[in-house]
Amino acid sequence: MEDSKSFTHPATPNLKYGIREIVDVAAKLKEIDPTYNFVWENIGDPIAKGWPVPPFLKEIIKEEVDRPGDAVFGYSHSRGAVGTRKWVVDYAKHFSPSSILDYEDVVFTSGLGSSIAILYQMLKPGRRIIQPAPAYPTHSSFESFSAGAAPIAYKLDPKNNWQPDLAHLEEQLQKHPEIVGLLVINPNNPTGAVYDEKTLEKIAELAEKYHLFIVADEVYFRMVYNGHRHNQITEINRNRVPLIVLRGLSKDIPWPGARCGWMEFHYTQNQTDFADYAAAVKQRLLLEVCSTTLPQTVLPKLYEHPSFEDWNKQYNQGLEVAANQIADILAASDSLKVIRANGAFYLMPLFKEGILNNRQTLPIKNPEVKKYIEFLAGPASLPLDKRFTYYLLASAGIVAVPASDFYGPFPGFRVTTLDRDPARRKTTYERLVRAVAQYVES
Repeated sequence: MEDSKSFTHPATPNLKYGIREIVDVAAKLKEIDPTYNFVWENIGDPIAKGWPVPPFLKEIIKEEVDRPGDAVFGYSHSRGAVGTRKWVVDYAKHFSPSSILDYEDVVFTSGLGSSIAILYQMLKPGRRIIQPAPAYPTHSSFESFSAGAAPIAYKLDPKNNWQPDLAHLEEQLQKHPEIVGLLVINPNNPTGAVYDEKTLEKIAELAEKYHLFIVADEVYFRMVYNGHRHNQITEINRNRVPLIVLRGLSKDIPWPGARCGWMEFHYTQNQTDFADYAAAVKQRLLLEVCSTTLPQTVLPKLYEHPSFEDWNKQYNQGLEVAANQIADILAASDSLKVIRANGAFYLMPLFKEGILNNRQTLPIKNPEVKKYIEFLAGPASLPLDKRFTYYLLASAGIVAVPASDFYGPFPGFRVTTLDRDPARRKTTYERLVRAVAQYVES
């Protein structure tokens, strides 16, 4: 019998965000033992990892703040500053000359997290958007929460540089007629993969074949390296299926606290149902009042600044060096399979098959901490890679996120590749490799 006093939403357990949940565990360990000095490899914050804000960003902000009238301290249009939305249209055409995007189909939100939540919230009950696996948990959790069911996912293939498994994707589309949309995250978080043109072409073909719209999360599209390039889904898709592109001001310029994201609804004229869906999202945005005004206002000036391209090039060179050094160090482990990152600033090493079990441990000096970690690691249902990250945290002080927290079908863990200090990177990841070896052999 249902508890009549319960008023919590029944799908609340579907809201999972291991990237931040591990922080609570670290806080508990610090409370028990204040001597802990953690290495935070769980979240992609370039500021926390020492990446400086470019001087031109501070100059632009100062100029805007000092303008007469104080407009940037007030509300903007509920769907975003009109001038900035028009700039997004021109910017989209710069990358995709075939774009017919209208500024009324560009909307700003307070960070992409807000965009993602609203997208899934406004889906008709029973309709689904298929997710990649491993996936960025904000997408999968909100989709799952809105649907009241586990995510429907297609696999990313670690044997093929984390490219989507297209055969599995089509198999899932055939099995689940309730799917109306297909999520693509490129460059990918959590794997660091960059999708090739043939893969994206096939995805567009499948979307057309099964009458789907595409959601393309491209927040990292300017962060690509190791000789790879970002292929614009708008140019590949052209006018075939409706398309939602997600981008934001937070990572390509280190300003994650700006909380400024936007959605582009392409080809709304192609399908009445999609046009209605876009209109519903815009209506929902009215309840948000507006996104943050200052970041919206300065955004065009940031990306058009004469120093931006050189700065972005140097940024990518730094990310490439860091990612490759970390991959090389981790690849020395006999227990890990390492797929090199080519974009964004994440890496997801995988444990080789059958190497983990629920008896492995790492030494923990503090008896109270050891007792707490044994309690967390106790449930038989706990994924084996999550068990490892708990022990890694308590023993080596390294904060990583298990692949299972990204709905990954393979055991592993995600780390960031943002640390700017080569010596510190070397120390951290050599310690991690030793911890893996010690854990596996225990």
